[in-house]
Amino acid sequence: MERAYHTPRATLGYNRILVTGAAGAIGKLVRKCLKGRVPHLRLTDIAPIDTPDEGEEFWPCDLTDAVGIERAMKEVDAVIHLGASLNVDDWQQTLNVNIGGTYNVFDAARRLGTKRVIYASSHHAVGMYPVTQRIGVEDPLRPDSLYGLSKCFGENLARYYWDKFAVETVCLRIGSARPKPMERREYVTWLSEPDFERLLLASLTASAVGCSVIYGVSKNGDVWWDNSDASHIGFEPVDMAEAPDGGIPETPDYPLQGGKRAAHGLVSNSAHLGNKVDEHNKLSF
Repeated sequence: MERAYHTPRATLGYNRILVTGAAGAIGKLVRKCLKGRVPHLRLTDIAPIDTPDEGEEFWPCDLTDAVGIERAMKEVDAVIHLGASLNVDDWQQTLNVNIGGTYNVFDAARRLGTKRVIYASSHHAVGMYPVTQRIGVEDPLRPDSLYGLSKCFGENLARYYWDKFAVETVCLRIGSARPKPMERREYVTWLSEPDFERLLLASLTASAVGCSVIYGVSKNGDVWWDNSDASHIGFEPVDMAEAPDGGIPETPDYPLQGGKRAAHGLVSNSAHLGNKVDEHNKLSF
């Protein structure tokens, strides 16, 4: 059950923050979290944006447009990079938007001296681990899809830009950011809206982050991810996914942490994964 959460609207010490992918569900949540906390919030997307609130400005921009991205990032103190294609296995779109677009954001941050990048990675960067294995941020990446592979690229890009150019980044391996869990696996992966707010504010206000990788997950039972490293930025989740009175919904029980994405296209002989493959690999999106 999600707990009530109210945070005083204290300012964060940033004058202007850019949000890419601001028209999406998480983009809308970011706007809600930052309202009144940042004097100027610049929103970019290729999709329409609801009427901007006071203090918001909409800059239509495609992530593949390097020049446009650099213009959007001028006079910006931090960028929250959410923009991405959510496709499963379209390589060209993944390459152009998720990989090329993320490079454009980081390189503009380097050239313009942007203080910090908050990068929306995903648990799909490690989605091929079995649900029986608990992992931390130091375990090898195991993407479950081209989408997950692009998130691995983004995390490695963040490391490169920190090591070589001192661009600070918090990579958020977001679980299932929804108002409430929608299927069985989300009682493990769920990130409540208040906990997302806590995570976002901690990522922006921590005094030093270097290149950090943090799991975006609430305080759920039997969680697959060791998120103890989150304490160094001050993130402590509070909410816990609790089964409704009628019990947890009868939805597929996937053997791999990436769920549908991990099951999609999985070869029938998966002995090398140490998991039994079932009909989940035939599910469509």
